[in-house]
Amino acid sequence: MKHFFSVLVLTLSVISLNAQNNYPRNYFRNPLDIPVRLAGNFAECRPNHFHTGLDLKTNEQENMNVYAAADGYVSRISISHSGYGNAVYITHPNGYTTLYGHLNDFFPALQTYVLNQQYNKESWNLDISLTPQQFPVKKGQFIAYSGTTGGSTGPHLHFEIRDTKTEHVLNAALFGIPYEDNIAPVAKSIAIYNSQNIYEQSLKIFPLKKVGKIYTTLKPVDIAGGSIRIAVKADDYMNGSPNTLGVYEMKLYMDDSLQAAWKLNDIDFDENRYVNAFADYKLKEENKGWYQTLFKTSGNKLSNYTFLNKYNGELMLGADKKHAIRIELFDVLGNNATIKFDAVSNLALATKTGNCNYWRTSEIHSINTKTLSFQCNAAALYDNICFKYSEEDSKKGISKAVQLMNTKVPLQNEAMLKVKLNKNISGYLQSKLVFIHHVKAAALPGNNPQDAAAASFENGWAKASIKTFGNYYVDIDTTGPAIKPLQKEGDLGTAKTIRFTVTDNLTSVQNFRAELDGKWLRFVRVGDTYIYTFDEHCDSGNHNLTVKASDENNNDSKLIFTFSR
Repeated sequence: MKHFFSVLVLTLSVISLNAQNNYPRNYFRNPLDIPVRLAGNFAECRPNHFHTGLDLKTNEQENMNVYAAADGYVSRISISHSGYGNAVYITHPNGYTTLYGHLNDFFPALQTYVLNQQYNKESWNLDISLTPQQFPVKKGQFIAYSGTTGGSTGPHLHFEIRDTKTEHVLNAALFGIPYEDNIAPVAKSIAIYNSQNIYEQSLKIFPLKKVGKIYTTLKPVDIAGGSIRIAVKADDYMNGSPNTLGVYEMKLYMDDSLQAAWKLNDIDFDENRYVNAFADYKLKEENKGWYQTLFKTSGNKLSNYTFLNKYNGELMLGADKKHAIRIELFDVLGNNATIKFDAVSNLALATKTGNCNYWRTSEIHSINTKTLSFQCNAAALYDNICFKYSEEDSKKGISKAVQLMNTKVPLQNEAMLKVKLNKNISGYLQSKLVFIHHVKAAALPGNNPQDAAAASFENGWAKASIKTFGNYYVDIDTTGPAIKPLQKEGDLGTAKTIRFTVTDNLTSVQNFRAELDGKWLRFVRVGDTYIYTFDEHCDSGNHNLTVKASDENNNDSKLIFTFSR
């Protein structure tokens, strides 16, 4: 009987889901031959981006068979140490493209083609387009082995469905790929904001408790001021998996009147970084989790909001009035949860904003002093801010240390930073400038954090495009990457691989090249490790392996490794 009701819930959810979109159902199959269990779902909030696919579990193992989800042809192959890693794109005749990421090897004919391309181009990294005639595939045809390549933190298959024409990535769960889920989202807490900018106010966080089937606050929501904005911290789950997933849809009501709503059906890659406005960036930087907003700041151009009141989701409470607030949360199969609480405004507790250097969204802003120049374009800010900066002498480097806002305030676009040098430098050193500033792992997982970024020289100033606020000063970097072999030279007759780690002390490794007896040799990059697996490109005998690497400032390193087979 329990199984019957589970199937009934799943069936009714699928019927409801089919009514809310026009995507073809049962056209795409599960790309694995095991039941679907999700390690991550579509549009989960991630650092600087939404997750653009479904992460399908592979029973914690690699090299499971991956199959074409429908008829089509292999239209693109990409190889990288970050992001999707080894990825296959299949274009289908119905206007969609599927992507399969974090793969190990491809099916034999494609694997041979890729290896030949890498040797022809003398590059392990690839991003190549293919014609419909080269590698046509049928639905259910074996195309690759699952793996952990790229930014994967464990074995799984990253699966996407895209609109071929627009390249928007679509919620693959809307296409009817079957999986069992009758678990509703779980609401954890809410954050309450006033009308000031979201980065520089003392917001209130209210934990939630579940009373019967309703989530509610532990104490009354008594708000200083006449209006509020709301964000929700919540997770979703599915049957048979402990992983936390993202919520698909939220709706906000005040006194039974809809005020704001969003739904995560698709993501435009041009809007992907707006996750920094969709969720509270500052709270995430403070390790308080993802709070998804039910309002839209003035610099947020994300198009997934399905309804906003004329105040962009801000609730006008009025003077000392009680209002019934209701928030509905849905997963993609229609399982839902409800939050209810009363909100009361208290105008007597309202605070006033002090004077500040006010930077509005949709305007170009700049500062220029004798030693600092900073400019951001009209699309850089997500919310209006009170811009603050400082300059002070630094015991390190060759410039003053400048502080631009703080790292808890995000930027959507790159801004131009220039800092004046406090000493003259020669022509050679002018090409070795760096801004010292801790850079977190990039938007695509798999990239390493770093402590500096290359800068260029311009008439006694260092300049570079930056994408984060924070502390910066200028220094000189003349040290090339460190190349370290992970085995001893000599007889490698029984070895299966040769491995090196290549790291840079400040910026990032930009180029790696290995030559065996003067000929390019294919190494695979996994994080900071570069791996050659012995094959027909290394005959028996004595060999000289020359390894070269360079960083962002073209600082070079070289190592000669001798061995025999």
